[in-house]
Amino acid sequence: MAKLYFRYGAMNSAKSANLLMVAHNYQSQNKPVLLMKPAKDTRWEADNYITSRAILDKEQALTFTDREDLFELIQAHIQTQKIYAVLLDEAQFITGEQALQLAQVVDKLNIPVLCYGLKNRAAKGKLFAGSYALLYWADSIEELKNTCQHCNKKATQNLMCIDNVPEYSPEEVVIADIEGILKIIPVCREHYLNPPN
Repeated sequence: MAKLYFRYGAMNSAKSANLLMVAHNYQSQNKPVLLMKPAKDTRWEADNYITSRAILDKEQALTFTDREDLFELIQAHIQTQKIYAVLLDEAQFITGEQALQLAQVVDKLNIPVLCYGLKNRAAKGKLFAGSYALLYWADSIEELKNTCQHCNKKATQNLMCIDNVPEYSPEEVVIADIEGILKIIPVCREHYLNPPN
């Protein structure tokens, strides 16, 4: 029985690496998968690959915009190639309607859909729209764990810093990494609210 999975974690919790390993497992059994990611993800210089800091391999992905119907995209794809699963990276950037469309892929096409992404925004008390919808619609929700950058507690938050100054009210879509002038780092609740200098 196919399911809609949401696997989330804080920054740098190897979400994309996990997705690439799942893709490898399917492909090593000659079971093709469809890899997808939102076009909003321009972190790796606007390419159409799923890339991870944790492993060197990368895989080509079908990119899509907010205006595209994911059920229709996937239904069109399976007309030319059988797939055993849909693997979607940066799922926090999908719309609420697209989350429901992925649920329909599971229910109507009987194809498992595995979504990987952040749950919490860097903005205090806010979830990403895509994550909110996936938490509502998913059949299976799993946390990929990481530790706080400042201590050994579990990282549950994403702290945005600009020149090492915390920013608690950023826009929903901010493309950043774990290093640089603009960075988002994994932290526990205590260090999100009280980051060390």
